[in-house]
Amino acid sequence: MDRRKRKTQQGITDTFYQLLQKKAYEEISVSQICQLTDINRGTFYLHFIDKDDLLEKSIRHEMDELIHYCEADGGNNNQQKIERTFEYVDHHRERLSKLFKADKQGFFAHVQLEYLSQQLVDVPELTAIFFTHGLMGLLEHYLTCDVTKKEIAEILENITTAFSPSN
Repeated sequence: MDRRKRKTQQGITDTFYQLLQKKAYEEISVSQICQLTDINRGTFYLHFIDKDDLLEKSIRHEMDELIHYCEADGGNNNQQKIERTFEYVDHHRERLSKLFKADKQGFFAHVQLEYLSQQLVDVPELTAIFFTHGLMGLLEHYLTCDVTKKEIAEILENITTAFSPSN
């Protein structure tokens, strides 16, 4: 993608995030995004099918960033990746929370579950399913409720200890 297209797409996405800080997803319109980005609707539709496509691509981008963060610096075991996931989520909690709440189609969870299930290849399939859905539940709770990072860390430590091979 050339620089102009990338810059326009980034401007649209930035405006979308700004609006999400002020309004619920349902209250945001393509017209508002276009007006604040100073583009016409045709330009918006060159980059996104509709507002839901913008949301989905924004979530995909955030999940790609999360995955990159989890795998950087030699994060190669599951425990490290889980810890890094919650570090990233804590650092980007406000933005991810807004995206998560806006995501009525479950795209956020789908991407996370897909990634987590690919990582847990060294455990039985049903254990991986149980574990990935449990982690998604914790992540959802962390993003939508008033839970501290410390509380989540304690719960994760208890869970991972329970699932460690030495137990």
